[in-house]
Amino acid sequence: MKAPEVVILGAGMGGLSAAVHCRLHGAEVVLVEKGRVGGKAAGVELAGYRLDPGPSIVILPEIYRGVFERANRRMDDYLQFDRLDPISRVFFGADLPLDLPAGRDACCDLVETVDREDGVAFRDLLKRLDRAAPHIEQSIFTHPYHHALQLFDPHLFAVARGFDPRLTYRQTVDRMFRSPLLRAFFYGFPSYAGQSYDTRGAGSLMIPYYMLAGGVYYPRGGVAAIPAAFQRLAKELGVQIALGESVKSLSRAGERIRVQLDSRLLEADFVISNIDRLATEQMLGRNFSGRPSYSYFTMHWGLRSPVSALSHHNLIIPVEFEKGFTQLYGARRVPDKPIVYVNHATAVDPDAAPPGRSNVFAVLTVPAMEPHLDWKVEREKAREKITQSLESIGIEINEDLADFERIQDPPYFESEHGNYKGSLYGLDERDRPFGGLFPLRCSDPEFGNLFYCGGSVQPGAGLPMTTLSGKFAADLMAKAARLV
Repeated sequence: MKAPEVVILGAGMGGLSAAVHCRLHGAEVVLVEKGRVGGKAAGVELAGYRLDPGPSIVILPEIYRGVFERANRRMDDYLQFDRLDPISRVFFGADLPLDLPAGRDACCDLVETVDREDGVAFRDLLKRLDRAAPHIEQSIFTHPYHHALQLFDPHLFAVARGFDPRLTYRQTVDRMFRSPLLRAFFYGFPSYAGQSYDTRGAGSLMIPYYMLAGGVYYPRGGVAAIPAAFQRLAKELGVQIALGESVKSLSRAGERIRVQLDSRLLEADFVISNIDRLATEQMLGRNFSGRPSYSYFTMHWGLRSPVSALSHHNLIIPVEFEKGFTQLYGARRVPDKPIVYVNHATAVDPDAAPPGRSNVFAVLTVPAMEPHLDWKVEREKAREKITQSLESIGIEINEDLADFERIQDPPYFESEHGNYKGSLYGLDERDRPFGGLFPLRCSDPEFGNLFYCGGSVQPGAGLPMTTLSGKFAADLMAKAARLV
């Protein structure tokens, strides 16, 4: 039997994972990438600094380990992780910063110092999530949900039993915790999945759960070491990687798919697109008007002196955080009083900057490109909000102190990475399958040999989830090709 030919579009973590898994299924694979291998997780060298301008909070290393084990490799020969302690430093108003310890019990003890009753509720929450986690890992982490009958999965029912399905995420959090600091900490997690705190269900609680229960890690060499390790594995397995090739169009050629690149035409039995699903559909001439979900506004600086106030991961939370979430989730506007995430890579990795200097990366969750927003104006507003936030904890940013300033905003993500209207998560939850319960499907409704991976499809965004999405797409290909 002739091995199926697969073309994979985009070498982000989803595409790299799909390439590895397709080879493990026995397919011949060409991986096409117009820019840097790794997508948003690719490293950037600038003025002597090593930047990780994309995903920063690394959890669930066992997902990557599982890929290497399936390839009969030891992950430690390719990629090594160090567990961080503390997990994060939290600044709240004028209060002294709190360091969240890596140990679960120690973190629970810290919450009790903030509010004793909330400490009890926090321990109870972790126990409920302990019961939910195995069911998440045997369902959402295992395969995509494409058909309504799949919703009767007993694992999904087991997850739902732990929480009142009538409540929104915010109502769930508000019923558990009375401390403003704890509410602020939890309110932002739905946006990591392109949702708001008005979403039904408590699924976004799994993100902080895995941070607390499983740990937060730093890959040696920076976050870009993760896609670099997958690229090395893919090459060893025989994946052909074509760099500097842009995709112009997709079309059907009998039972095969034609991929028109800048300089040549490829034909394949199967295509897996790691390009944003909606951007891929636009290549197919499909029209839609769905609302995009959320995006990020980021600022990266190389500072000429050490920054002692910051840990590796930091959250700056204003006292008026509730107004900020109302503006973000309700009005789809850049918040006046936002929560700002700040990554200080040189706190754990001196090699991320020249000696005596600091590598600082700030992230603000923002709406994507919406009709009521002019991103030329919003860009300056978001920049001001971040610098004001840093000033509130004693960190001043100006031209005299910085070797460079690098900005990414929704128009950047649209033009450089092909994200639909600059969104990092695809469509808004109201336009997603099953009432917004899941991201978009991994299979195409018209082309039986076209599949999708990446942050816009199931199981969702973030490096571990896009790694799983690549496996999902490869497994779908293998099933269609009757390899399994």
